[in-house]
Amino acid sequence: MSSNFPFSTKGYTPEFCHAVRFILIEEGALYRDGTPKPGLGYVNNSKDPGGETKGGISKRAFPGIDIASLTLDKIVRIYYTNYWKPAYCPEWSGAIALYAFDSAVQHGATNAIRMLQEISGTKPDGKVGPNTRAAVHSGDVEYLCARYGLRRARFYARILKNNYSQTDFIEGWHNRLVHLTDAAWELQ
Repeated sequence: MSSNFPFSTKGYTPEFCHAVRFILIEEGALYRDGTPKPGLGYVNNSKDPGGETKGGISKRAFPGIDIASLTLDKIVRIYYTNYWKPAYCPEWSGAIALYAFDSAVQHGATNAIRMLQEISGTKPDGKVGPNTRAAVHSGDVEYLCARYGLRRARFYARILKNNYSQTDFIEGWHNRLVHLTDAAWELQ
């Protein structure tokens, strides 16, 4: 794990910094070595329902933001406020937090929590309460991560079933799950 980050780490835990570095690499804002890419991964793919996107932050999710002018620090703040905290990542172990965070980024925080509840055997209502906390904290981390990855693969399959035009993205989605698994094992 790297301890060099190309963004301000003030106010963030080391767990969040490592997790957001992973996200920024996967979203094309950083090279694999963690250095920023020119344009921070700015794209505007007409086939992507997110539309204009920079560092993984999409116009669809944030219509009031000037996507093209986002800085790396602003992107990191958006991830912390809108994905890390709403997915309750500070409450989970490192590997589970990484899975929940990446799921929140890809599928929304409520879906990330529902998936975590499904794999931990609690009611998938998207609300974290004592039953969810107890099930996740008492669960085997490797088992939960393996199940989380499989659950997400199923989620991607449903996206394709409902919208065949998204097939261009399936290989990238599966590669992301492989990279996520590798990154999670590093946290064990």
